[in-house]
Amino acid sequence: MEKLNAKRAIDGRLASPVLPEGVKNYLIDIDGTICDDVPNEEPERMKDCAHYPDALETCNRWYDEGHIITFFTSRTENLREITETWLQSRGFKYHGLLMNKPRGGNYHWIDNHMVKATRYEGRFTDLVKVTKSIEVFREDL
Repeated sequence: MEKLNAKRAIDGRLASPVLPEGVKNYLIDIDGTICDDVPNEEPERMKDCAHYPDALETCNRWYDEGHIITFFTSRTENLREITETWLQSRGFKYHGLLMNKPRGGNYHWIDNHMVKATRYEGRFTDLVKVTKSIEVFREDL
C-alpha cells in the first residue's frame, strides 16, 4: 500500500494525511455491485452467489495499478468470514473490508477530504469524466 503524505492545516498543525498524487482510495460495495444482490436476510446465498467478471477484472487492475481497494458492505459483522472467503475464492484483490454500511441507500457523504461518487449501473468499465450537478455547503455564511 502507498505511503500517506503528511498534510498541514492552515495554522501549521499536522492534519489527516493524504494519498500520493494519482492514487485513488476505492470504496466498493459488494451486493449488487461486484456480485448478485443478496440481502442479509438470506446469508446462505452469499457463499455461492455469482460474481461479475468485469468487476473482478476492473477491481484487480486498479489494485495492480497501486490504488487502494476497500470493500464497504451492508453485510453485518457476523457475515465477515463468509464474505472474506467468498472474495478470496473468486480472486478479488483488496486491502480492506468494512462491514455494517448503513442499509437503504440514498447516501450523503460529508467529509473533509475530496469524495467522488460513482453509481454502479450494471457494468464495471473504465471511469470517464462528466459534468454533473452536485450539492455543496453554502459558502456565503
